[in-house]
Amino acid sequence: MSRPPLRRLLLPAAGLLAAACTTVHTEEVQLRAGSTPAAMNAPEGNPLLVNRQDADAINYNVSTSEELEQIDNGAEGEVYFTDPTNPDKVIEGIEAAFAARRSGNGWLEDYAAATRLSRRKQRPLLIWFHDSVLSPKSKQLGAALLNTAKFNTWCNDRIIRLKLDSGAEVEGNGKTPKYSRSRIRNLARSYGLTKTPALAVIAPNGKLIASVNGFDGFQETVQETIEKGVEDGYKEIAAARKRLEAKGYRDWSTADAKMETFAKFHRYDSGSGNVYLKQPGGKITRVKLDRLRQPDIDFVEAQNKH
Repeated sequence: MSRPPLRRLLLPAAGLLAAACTTVHTEEVQLRAGSTPAAMNAPEGNPLLVNRQDADAINYNVSTSEELEQIDNGAEGEVYFTDPTNPDKVIEGIEAAFAARRSGNGWLEDYAAATRLSRRKQRPLLIWFHDSVLSPKSKQLGAALLNTAKFNTWCNDRIIRLKLDSGAEVEGNGKTPKYSRSRIRNLARSYGLTKTPALAVIAPNGKLIASVNGFDGFQETVQETIEKGVEDGYKEIAAARKRLEAKGYRDWSTADAKMETFAKFHRYDSGSGNVYLKQPGGKITRVKLDRLRQPDIDFVEAQNKH
């Protein structure tokens, strides 16, 4: 799976951190790794099926529900107004914003959606435990690094980003927060994080690769931790992929490339023409045989002869 090459974000390298199992101590910054946290107990729910009336439609079990969820996630500062006199007018900026959400770029706010997207895109997940009300240091880290245009460019198509803001519960703006302060705090503790701000780099299989516990003003240290964590995250992805390939998992794609997935052939229903593919974690994706690339069609037909 291709990805953009790793490049420095802001400053020349002063030497990458040691391997993710090393602990780096400053007054408030720690790098931790090697544990697997508990999930946030957010059920994924039933997949949505699109084009129910179209017998030839492809039903994207996971991606459809994710993309619908993400329309309302991570859109802070992205407010668009329609023209009541021209309802068909294209709303400036909104298509680009939706495209960014579907591709996994930008800060998301839904834990379940972000983790699913990390698995589907096979990218490491960066979680920022933020507090927009009670943590000046978290705001400082955002201004110095996490909310900068340069960091955003580096992250695009490389990692999935999730921001969990404990301050949303105490802002008093009448909006019900997605998660309570206690729920966010419990998730952070499951990664061994006790300070705010805190960061965690997670592999798609849920393994904690690296983390930052607190911020002492040296964004270069945080930057290097993230870079090394993402680099090691892709090593974990490659190792996990190799293990799955030995069990029969492979890349699948429709001829128009609108569906791409890493999955194992599950079964083929000759009556309906549907191919069922099992993704890592057990999700089943259904796709019409004649929509697949020719190599995938040949693979299904060969399996069906056995």
